[in-house]
Amino acid sequence: MAKTQLEKALEHFKVDSGMTSGDIADALGVTRVTLWSKVRGQTPINIKQAKTLADMMGITLEEFYALVPQAEK
Repeated sequence: MAKTQLEKALEHFKVDSGMTSGDIADALGVTRVTLWSKVRGQTPINIKQAKTLADMMGITLEEFYALVPQAEK
């Protein structure tokens, strides 16, 4: 399965920030499994989670949604 743009961006963010998937999942109030389900476009990302991720990654919501898999838009 090819990685989504969001998945690639989040992996770069993790390296740059030193955060783990668990840290990010905790910030969103979800499990790591749920986090990756959302990042891969299998589960919808709600606006609060999108805003939290965008803020953490230092990007705008518009930039964040440009990374979201097409099926989730």
